[in-house]
Amino acid sequence: MRQKLKIKNIFGEKLDCLVEGNVDSDQVVIFVHGYGTDKDEGFASFLDLADYLQDEFLLLRFDLSGYGQSEGDDYEFNFHKATADVDSVIRYVRRKYLGKEINIIAHSMGTFVVMLLSPYGVRKVVFTSIVNSNVKFISRWLERRILSKGGQVDKDGISVYPRTKGGVQKIGRDFWRTLENFEPAVYLEELKRKTDLIVFKPRNDDVLPDKYFEVYKQILGSLYVEVEGDHNFRDPQERLALFKRIRGFLVE
Repeated sequence: MRQKLKIKNIFGEKLDCLVEGNVDSDQVVIFVHGYGTDKDEGFASFLDLADYLQDEFLLLRFDLSGYGQSEGDDYEFNFHKATADVDSVIRYVRRKYLGKEINIIAHSMGTFVVMLLSPYGVRKVVFTSIVNSNVKFISRWLERRILSKGGQVDKDGISVYPRTKGGVQKIGRDFWRTLENFEPAVYLEELKRKTDLIVFKPRNDDVLPDKYFEVYKQILGSLYVEVEGDHNFRDPQERLALFKRIRGFLVE
C-alpha cells in the first residue's frame, strides 16, 4: 500500500505525506524528521527504515512545513510551528484510522519537536540521534558550524546556512528563540510518563558533539541505549542492527 496525500497544518499549509505499508496492521508509525531534512531523512535512513517495517506496520512519513515538498518557508521553522505540524498529522491519523494505535519515530531535532508536543495517547516513541541536552551549547555550536561553512548568522533576522549536500537553508529568529528557551530534560521527563519511550544514541555521532547527554541517561536508565553508528547510521550493517532493535521495541 502506498498513497501520497496532503494534510493541512493549523496555518493552512499543506504538508506532503506518504502513507505506506500494511493497511491491515493495527499499528501506525509516524516518522518525524530532523532539522533541514525531509521525510526520507539524512542519507535516506527513514526511507530504508520504512522499507524494513512496511510488512508489519502502517507507516506515515511527511515533510515538516518549509521542507521537502511541503508548503511554507524554511526561515519560518521553529519548534512550536513544527509541533503544530506533528499534531495535525496525529489528528489526521486518529480520524482516518480509528482504532489503530499510534507510534512515533523521531530523529535528531525531530526528537525535540516530539518532546515539546508531548502528545497523549501514543503507544510507543522511538528517538534516534537525540540532540544534546544543553541548548545554549547547541545554539553556540550551530552558530559556529554555520560560520565555518561560509554562512551568516543573524539571530534577530535571517541566518543563512550552506548545507553539506548543497543548497542554502534560511533560519529565522524564532528558531533561535525556541531552541535557546527549550528545556529537554523537563519535556523528556513528561513524555516518559505518558508513553513507552526508548532512545538510541550513536556512539560515533559525526554531527553532534559528544557532550551533555548524561541527563538523558539519568532520566531513562536502561531505555537510553548506546549503539554503533554515526548520526545517520550510514554503515549498512550498523543501520540494519538499529532497525532490528527498533522493530523489536515496537512489537513488544
